Amino acid sequence: MSARRQGFLVNPVTQAGENSVKRRFLRAIIVIVLLDAIAIGTAKFSRAEACGDEGLTPCVMRLAELAAPSSRPRGILGPKDRREPSASGQWPWSSIGRVNLAFGPSHRGLCTGTLIGPRQVITAAHCLFNTRVNDWAKPQMVHFVVGQAGEKSFGHSIAASFVVSPDFDFRVENRPRYDIVPIGMVRHDWAILTLRDTFDLKPVPIRRMQNGELPTLGSMQEIALAGYGVDRQFILSVHKGCSAKIGTPDSGLITHMCDSMPGQSGGPILLLEDGNAALIGILSVTSQRFQAQAGYQAIAGLGVSASEFEQAAARATQP
Repeated sequence: MSARRQGFLVNPVTQAGENSVKRRFLRAIIVIVLLDAIAIGTAKFSRAEACGDEGLTPCVMRLAELAAPSSRPRGILGPKDRREPSASGQWPWSSIGRVNLAFGPSHRGLCTGTLIGPRQVITAAHCLFNTRVNDWAKPQMVHFVVGQAGEKSFGHSIAASFVVSPDFDFRVENRPRYDIVPIGMVRHDWAILTLRDTFDLKPVPIRRMQNGELPTLGSMQEIALAGYGVDRQFILSVHKGCSAKIGTPDSGLITHMCDSMPGQSGGPILLLEDGNAALIGILSVTSQRFQAQAGYQAIAGLGVSASEFEQAAARATQP
């Protein structure tokens, strides 16, 4: 049964079976951290992702392991923030940057993007949508700063153009409410910027992965999520050693257990192995547990799988 709290549509956690953590399912709020608003929708994880089952458990309903409730949604998935600051001097961190939005004199925003070519940057599409005017930003409103660490960076450029998925419709009239987006739209939440200037930096290659859990059991693989959060706006934050599952809860999505904060939307989900790195997806949303008079607790993150944008990226980076 749904209830409304503080202007949000709330879908409470449900339980099937008596006194059994293994029978708990999640019907969760999906929160997109926008620039000046929040968009939410609903998703239901299947028994395969039910808490306590074997394998990856994206809902993490062991409540003692969740972060303390907060008044606003954020992406810290446990009692300790596992992100570490990075000086951004080494690849692949040197090819990740801030996506700054200047919609107007008093309307600005922050997201994260990654160089996938000399002039091309992958980020989240919702970052580029101006809800106040119900339209996309102009390219000249988008400013990319690569490898920023305090006052230093490897360069910056204004966008010359950008492309988004033709299936990503974020117009206000097509949302159930201005702050709600269906989960089916998340897989299309990607955008590719083409910058005015070229960077002499090594891009991060895109790698399409088969559905399944990462890192692969017995391998030397490592999953990492990087981005510029609002709590560390001018230094890259990286969470290494988290887990992910491709194709969950739907095709084109990645469920991951990497910590994040607002501002990291569009940040790369990376597969690290043997000194190499590949971009296997980007951060889009987090799923949140909500309790009235308590607040939000992040349960899992959801990203866009590289399978959704690899072809568009190949076209954009052609000489």
